[in-house]
Amino acid sequence: MDFWRKQWKWIVGVGGGLSLLVGGMLWLAAGFLATLATMIPPSARPAMHPTRLGLVCENVELTSEDGKKISAWWLPKGREGKPPVLVLHGLGASKAHMMDYILFAQREGYPVMAIDFRGHGESEPSLTSIGFHESRDVEAGIQYIRGTGSGDPVLWGTSMGAVSALLAAERDGSVAGLIADAPFDTYRNTICHHAKLMYGIPEFPLIVLACPMIEERAHFRMDEVNSLRAAAKIHAPMLVLAGEKDVRMDPAVVQTVYDAAGGPKEFWVIPGEGHENRTFQESFQEKIRTFLARIHSSKKS
Repeated sequence: MDFWRKQWKWIVGVGGGLSLLVGGMLWLAAGFLATLATMIPPSARPAMHPTRLGLVCENVELTSEDGKKISAWWLPKGREGKPPVLVLHGLGASKAHMMDYILFAQREGYPVMAIDFRGHGESEPSLTSIGFHESRDVEAGIQYIRGTGSGDPVLWGTSMGAVSALLAAERDGSVAGLIADAPFDTYRNTICHHAKLMYGIPEFPLIVLACPMIEERAHFRMDEVNSLRAAAKIHAPMLVLAGEKDVRMDPAVVQTVYDAAGGPKEFWVIPGEGHENRTFQESFQEKIRTFLARIHSSKKS
């Protein structure tokens, strides 16, 4: 009897030790995932400035509601009555990556502002919340533009920039329009999707463990990053775009944002395009041109 009792104690002890080991390894792995989710991926910033292309551009420093210093370009030239366009980049990019967007809007006669989100480009260092805190940076841009007397802007965001634009427009309530290119539906869904897509990791148990760590590190609640809820409360005209070959923000997911939108809206799948990087094919340019012109016309009437 003593022999079996000793054997049982040994088994329990070994089992407990293994459980602690496995639990510790899962905790470390979840912490690593939380780091990946909140750190901004490094990216080479193009050494390009609008003035090198002959554009009139002012270097501006904005201050977000929570005190972050945000670097921005303000290009005030535009044809009379045309609404300003606020250009918003994706995760890991910068305003310099959005030069095609800036050039297009300027050539069409629209004043333009482009910002570096916190932690990106020349803005103040920060972790990322993939939309929550970044939407405060968008609001700082909106307020600056209005302060110049240029009126309510059209927000043009890609990926994280699209989500940030949606959240900012929901709170602001007065933007002239919104172009949301490749937004995700909710933070939680996109974290689960990208973990599976990029690393083959299922939601349970690692993502479940990582989510509270992400919230604690970046100081926000995941459930507050919800493009569907935001879109439902926005009544400004909205153009929702998806890349035909985008596996990160699948067109079916992007369409749920369009479906939720509460105002005048249009959904278009960009032929042959993947995620975020746009070739500015003629059909793409015409779609943006028509949307902006419609907003301009509605402001005149």
